[in-house]
Amino acid sequence: MEREKRWPSPCPSGRVYEAVVSQEARIQKGGRHVDTPRRNAFTLIELLVVVGIVALLLAILLPGLQRARQQARGVICLHNLKQWGLATAQYASEWDGILWCESYPQGGEIKTVAGDWMAMLGPYYQDVDAIRCCPAATKPSVDYESTEMRGDIDHAWGRPHEASDPSSRDFVSKGAYWGSYGMNRWVTDPLDSDERYWKYAFEKNTADIPVFVDCIHWHLRPRDDDKLPGGPLRTFSDFPENGRGGTDIWRTFLERHSRATQGCFLDGSSRKIPLWTLWDLRWHRRFQRQGYTPAHLSFLK
Repeated sequence: MEREKRWPSPCPSGRVYEAVVSQEARIQKGGRHVDTPRRNAFTLIELLVVVGIVALLLAILLPGLQRARQQARGVICLHNLKQWGLATAQYASEWDGILWCESYPQGGEIKTVAGDWMAMLGPYYQDVDAIRCCPAATKPSVDYESTEMRGDIDHAWGRPHEASDPSSRDFVSKGAYWGSYGMNRWVTDPLDSDERYWKYAFEKNTADIPVFVDCIHWHLRPRDDDKLPGGPLRTFSDFPENGRGGTDIWRTFLERHSRATQGCFLDGSSRKIPLWTLWDLRWHRRFQRQGYTPAHLSFLK
């Protein structure tokens, strides 16, 4: 039974009011007083409302977080490429403007420096592990079908501390040398008399001459008659070995950065390269621009 307690309470006017305070109801059970339990749990409807609100917030926020993550990767990638561009400029300054010898074993009496461009540019950077890979492609190659150890959109070329077949022309580019950037071979000092090579760093309009780009191999040598891909290129098997069939430029056709690849140029700059503009860069001295547009690559997202 509910009981009431009364006591006098003074007020500013000196009059006395009675205040009534009700004690909490108690239930007598087995000779003991037990407090009536209070409900502290959520109902099912309340829980469903909370879950629905959380799901809605995640649906709103996740796309933005994903875009921010991709943008951050792109910024780090451009920074890495900038470092390779600076190393190239320092090399050229020290060697009277002449770039390094074409690094590719040709057989016979011709010898090249093992380690390719990473070894030749070694004196001009501090930590190769900090700049060898785009953040979008740091995992080692999963290509066990060829000596090229091709990379792809998510993987670097080569595998750390694992050399390919010593008889392979790609042997010198593996083992300690692996990454997700490739060299434009047309910028080097050629082993033969091919006049398409740039050879010299101090040319005119160098802002469109690529030096290093996102790549599935340690080098590429694009031609203006390289064909357009007929669909997305994602896994290593999508890239023909040795750039066969007019596909050399495909080695940098990598949608790692929102319909674009990235590269550094002979003027020292680095930037994003929309995929359809790859055929408009000055890969070599006689490269003819093709003027492709996004309409020619309708499969791009």
